Amino acid sequence: MSVILIASLLPVILLMAYIYKRDTFNKEPWPLLMKAFLFGVLAAFIDIPVAGLLQFLVPKIASAPGWDAFHTAFFGAAFPEEFCKLLMLYLCIWKNPNFDEYYDGLEYAAFVGLGFAGIENVMYIMQGGLGLAVGRGIFAVPAHFFFAIFMGYFFSLARFRYGNKKRYLFLAYIIPVILHGTYDFLLMYVNNLNGDSDMVQEVSPLAGILYVGFLVFFFFVWRFAVRRVQKMSGQ
Repeated sequence: MSVILIASLLPVILLMAYIYKRDTFNKEPWPLLMKAFLFGVLAAFIDIPVAGLLQFLVPKIASAPGWDAFHTAFFGAAFPEEFCKLLMLYLCIWKNPNFDEYYDGLEYAAFVGLGFAGIENVMYIMQGGLGLAVGRGIFAVPAHFFFAIFMGYFFSLARFRYGNKKRYLFLAYIIPVILHGTYDFLLMYVNNLNGDSDMVQEVSPLAGILYVGFLVFFFFVWRFAVRRVQKMSGQ
């Protein structure tokens, strides 16, 4: 159990340390950051009924690898998960006086996102075994972190650019949804195609192209998120 926890939480801890270290002007209090992290954990549990309700309200209209992947990626994951994260972020820090700099939105959003990613990672690795730890540590956990950076960026704009609160809060939600949904869709579509034993020979080239597309997509999201952190932290 201890090995699973270490494998699950190590990438989370490293990314928390990275975003915290970048805050060089006015360090945020650790108790509030830990509150944001725990709110992220709570978001993962709230997501379960929210995702179930959304999938019930938006049922699948076709049975095909592409549509199945799209429906699960967006309505089973991206829309409900990013909603729960943004809700917890708002409840945690919107009116808190410590939220007084643009970078703070990125930092608190990252801690919420990493709280979500941490508990999700623990559950996945407990079910699937330690073999999942490397892949999820390289892709899944950083992905939640990157989505949170985009959310935090627009969240800060909503907080500090007067007159545009609703617009920027909408962007703080919909941009992570698009990124998250695209990330999951590409991986799920590849898995769906490769999982159909009758179509393996026919679609394996398509699956390969989609996976390369996923890697390119992940690289550009990573580059943009890191540059946003550097710009907002003044480094």
